[in-house]
Amino acid sequence: MDRLEVLQQVLIYDKILRFSIDLLTGIKGEIKADLEETKLLAESLLDEEERERIKNFLNFIEESFVPKLEEVLDGIYSEYEVFNFDITFLSNVPEELKREMDRLELINSINYGLNLLKEELERAICEASEDYECVKAILTSFSIYKDLIEHTLEFNEKFEKVC
Repeated sequence: MDRLEVLQQVLIYDKILRFSIDLLTGIKGEIKADLEETKLLAESLLDEEERERIKNFLNFIEESFVPKLEEVLDGIYSEYEVFNFDITFLSNVPEELKREMDRLELINSINYGLNLLKEELERAICEASEDYECVKAILTSFSIYKDLIEHTLEFNEKFEKVC
């Protein structure tokens, strides 16, 4: 294995790990405000049945999605620490570093967690907004999160082919 190829792979993995961490940290930081905003919009714009759908959705976000988001984020942080340790420890042996990076399957691991988040969010949005266009409109912020995660998955898959 050529040292330049290993270097390229290390740099790609480093960026994918950091971008994924930044994305999930950003979503985590924004969710609280979006929960409050969604509650306010539901109270002022929706009828009782639609408000109940929003309430159930927000309960799902707080009780299920946010903990899963934190779990995935913690997992990616852990992988980043292992990755950095391996780079430091194996930096003079590119063949071993390459084998270790292949063993870690970083992109697959990251995408697995991201895909779980995307699917949960997508399912919850669909259930909450089924036949209710107003509910769907109010949940736009959460749809954007789903789309961001989906784009990140596609981005990561593109670079997996390079590695």
